[in-house]
Amino acid sequence: MTPRTLAILLVCAIVSSAAAAFAIAQRVSFQETDFQGQRVFPDLVETAKDVTTMTVTQSGTVMTFEKNDAGWTLKQSGNYQVHDNLVSKVVFGLANMELLDTKTAMPSRFKDLQLSDPSDAESKAQQVKLTDANGSVIADLIVGRANYFLPETTTGGMYIRRPGEDQTWLARGLVDIGVEPRDWLIREIIDIKPEQVARVDVVFPDGTQQAVVPAPDATGGFAYDNMPDGFKLKSPYAPRNVAAVLGSFVLNNVTPSADINLDPALAYVATFKTTDGMQVVTRMWEKDGQHYLRIQAEAAPPSAAATQAAEINARTNGWTYIIPDYQYQQISKKLTDVIEKATTAG
Repeated sequence: MTPRTLAILLVCAIVSSAAAAFAIAQRVSFQETDFQGQRVFPDLVETAKDVTTMTVTQSGTVMTFEKNDAGWTLKQSGNYQVHDNLVSKVVFGLANMELLDTKTAMPSRFKDLQLSDPSDAESKAQQVKLTDANGSVIADLIVGRANYFLPETTTGGMYIRRPGEDQTWLARGLVDIGVEPRDWLIREIIDIKPEQVARVDVVFPDGTQQAVVPAPDATGGFAYDNMPDGFKLKSPYAPRNVAAVLGSFVLNNVTPSADINLDPALAYVATFKTTDGMQVVTRMWEKDGQHYLRIQAEAAPPSAAATQAAEINARTNGWTYIIPDYQYQQISKKLTDVIEKATTAG
């Protein structure tokens, strides 16, 4: 290597080091701003207890959370209960959020930070508004893209802006805001394990009937009671899938039954009988691309089964649940959908 080449390499190394140092300095420059430690909502820690309504707007959709004596509910889901701790996490996340640095004030760049108008159907920004019992606004903020790689912080941060203002900010602290009802609602409806099931009878809208019963020697532990001769199951677990439908059954959304018209004649009716004497009747519908469920339980008192049935009814009476597709599909499959002709060796 010639002295001239060595000198060139040395100069390049110095330039690269200087550029890297400059980039790092630029990235952490907010550590020396006047905003260090300044909370976005300085009084919210004290006024959080006064919050009675939280409104979340995203992609033109509004979710309104209201606080009552029983806890927090979602107005657009018939005031069905949500997980209180999820609302509390948002409120206290906002209360502890700190300003770090000013960012762009150009509306044309809002989309890059996910801070465009939340009422726009294409926007990924979320507007969170907190109000008290008198309707007075306690906090109102548009939150956008998260930044998980902030120096000297273990929490990361988010890009934010105040409604009606063009100035955007980088703030310390993350606020996790669910984007659809199932991210908030108490999703658990019923939980009956397959081992508790003694029989399942299914009646289809066209009058077709089929039954699933325990079968200890069968793969999956269940079999179709009316399995035709000369046929076999495409999957040996098909009967168990039916028996397992009510295990950890969860909702996607919910509506008061009085608010939706579902034709009883079009329902898929499944009657689950348990080993301890409870009977749970489910009715499922498909309408406008959604799958719906209603539940009713009963058992002869006095018994543990009767107590459980009363608890199920207290939770589900008056509600129609919007359920995941896969749960509906297990019940709606006819025997002809899950069997095929058995082949015999010639």
